[in-house]
Amino acid sequence: MEKFSGLISVLLEHSSQRFIDFWNLQLVIVLGVIGFSLANTEIVSKLRVRVLISLVFVGIAAFGLFSLSAHQERAEKLWVALEARVAAAPSEFIPEEVAYIDSLEPTSFSIKGGAILTADLLVILVIWFSPKMKE
Repeated sequence: MEKFSGLISVLLEHSSQRFIDFWNLQLVIVLGVIGFSLANTEIVSKLRVRVLISLVFVGIAAFGLFSLSAHQERAEKLWVALEARVAAAPSEFIPEEVAYIDSLEPTSFSIKGGAILTADLLVILVIWFSPKMKE
């Protein structure tokens, strides 16, 4: 199992960290857009701020899905390679190790992409239907 620990750490990084990185990037960019938009309140209306933030979220969601698909493809290829190694030498692993390696299978792209799109949609809905943002 020790010789597979490097592959396992790379697989874990691809599986979880990328998803969190994309969401954090979105939040930083949107906060920057909000700060920039509200810096001069005489020029920018609340409607323009809503539209701008919504467009930024849609654009970043598209970029996030594209980037996530590339990372997902790599994670799935790494998973197949790790699974093939275990299948080639089953006597090197105890059942608990095999169970742990099986638990590392990457979450499907549709679930991760759906989570990104759902979170973006919820934020956009809050932006448009927040009771504090009256014209």
